[in-house]
Amino acid sequence: MAKAESYNDLIFQLGDLARDRLPGKPNCPRSMERVFRAEQALVARREELSALEQEMNNEDAAYQDYLAQQEQERTELQLTVRKYKRAVDAIEGKVKDLRKALANKRAEIRYGADALKKLEAKIGDMEMSRRDPLEISTARDNLKKNRIKHMRSTRDLEAIEDDLKMALTPLPGQPGAQGILAHSRLLAMQDEEEARKEEFDQRMGEIDQAIAQKEEEIQAAEDYLDQALFLLGEEVYAQRIADAQLAPFYPRLDRAQ
Repeated sequence: MAKAESYNDLIFQLGDLARDRLPGKPNCPRSMERVFRAEQALVARREELSALEQEMNNEDAAYQDYLAQQEQERTELQLTVRKYKRAVDAIEGKVKDLRKALANKRAEIRYGADALKKLEAKIGDMEMSRRDPLEISTARDNLKKNRIKHMRSTRDLEAIEDDLKMALTPLPGQPGAQGILAHSRLLAMQDEEEARKEEFDQRMGEIDQAIAQKEEEIQAAEDYLDQALFLLGEEVYAQRIADAQLAPFYPRLDRAQ
């Protein structure tokens, strides 16, 4: 015994076929407009996804080009550093200590800036909730102290940066000056690459999230188009619109479950 055909499947097939057969004809049902709008929305979402994917490819290509350029420059600089190794070794110890101090101070300043923002927000909440005035006054005093501490840390950072710049700047006529300048550039490149990597990772993460969101929108648009085709099929079936290719569906739908 043959298995009964599915009503839902047949209605969808009828709507899908009607989409191709009826546009522009006098007997075209009104629900066709819903199908057109659904198709337009789906095409727009797919174009947006394509643009995001292209942006991701462009970002990656630009980053790879940047790394290749950095590697080429690094190779040339390393040759110069090796040529004047004695001059570079003479300053390396002090430079390492200063760079370590610089990294620690930058971390301290970042942490301090975050702490200030949180304390400012906390004071704002305390003022809105009308907390004890003495408690608010104490919090404000702490904020002032932390701001002064943050300003001092910033000055300390500037002093360390100046010391490091001085250590990496050879005196006029100093032997091995080319090696020291090459070493200075290598260190600057290292910092640049770390910053660029962080920026690249953040941007790629943002685009990846946008792509995931757009894929969800596409799925929703596809579902809406399927619903629009289904409703079109129901309207065509209800009106039994005369068409040589649509008509065979009507008796099949009459028997469908």
